[in-house]
Amino acid sequence: MPDSTQRFSDRVQNYVRYRPSYPTALIESMARRANLNHESVIADIGAGTGILTKRLLPITGRVHAIEPNPEMRAAAERDLSKQTGFQSINGTAETTTLPHASIDLITAGQAFHWFNIPKTRAEFTRILKPGGQVALIWNERLADTTPFLIAYDQLLKTDSIDYDQVNHSRIDHEAIGRFYNPGAFEEITFPSE
Repeated sequence: MPDSTQRFSDRVQNYVRYRPSYPTALIESMARRANLNHESVIADIGAGTGILTKRLLPITGRVHAIEPNPEMRAAAERDLSKQTGFQSINGTAETTTLPHASIDLITAGQAFHWFNIPKTRAEFTRILKPGGQVALIWNERLADTTPFLIAYDQLLKTDSIDYDQVNHSRIDHEAIGRFYNPGAFEEITFPSE
């Protein structure tokens, strides 16, 4: 499998143009559940071009956008560098470079399937404040509700060299349970169009 930190270097503009954002209900729910305010600090891990970071900035004092890919990180910096509270960091889920016990909420949008679970768990435990929370987030594309979507999904399976291996939907409750303490996570779904 290709190096996940370099995998998207030649696709940055496609991410900027076509990657979907996240629903307002999700952002509001995270803010409420994590008791976020303008003094809270969020670490957005695998921030990519800043799609989730952009949604988080208005609800908190600081968002550390952790991204190992220089091209993706540069796109986020171009878009968000003038926003108060934005900080771009060259790091990974396993090595964020953030100080101990400095983060109120860790988010990972569309990125958890790339992480080394044991190393990431140790790093997240290190950087979270007591009572801090982690939100693993995915946009899931409906793959079987129309003939077009069925054909599109089949095209991806047939013509992509590693679609089944890197498809984020392969992360299941068992994989997430290895990350969190058993039974210590809740799944919440929001519609997004």
